[in-house]
Amino acid sequence: KPIVSSIAAVAALAAFALPASAQTSQPQNPMATHGAAPAQAKPAPTATAAAKPSAAPAAKKPPTEAQLAARARMKDCGAQWQKAKTANATGGKTWRQFSSECLKQH
Repeated sequence: KPIVSSIAAVAALAAFALPASAQTSQPQNPMATHGAAPAQAKPAPTATAAAKPSAAPAAKKPPTEAQLAARARMKDCGAQWQKAKTANATGGKTWRQFSSECLKQH
């Protein structure tokens, strides 16, 4: 028995000497398991799951007059773009170029 315990002590010391990436959860000696299956570790709960508030979120504020006006201008420019695209009259412009010019005109 002294040989077996000294081998176990050397194996335990060797496990601490290895970097964590080189260590395995299963023992290297197949005799040490005695046919038992290795235990599966449960994943730890994530920090985001524990940090979620239990209260309902606050209601959204209604959009301001300026936001409503900007949406209307963008919707109008989008309609003009679709009409020009259907008629193949974009002049080689992309939507980004077209919308920039359209929004400056409004």
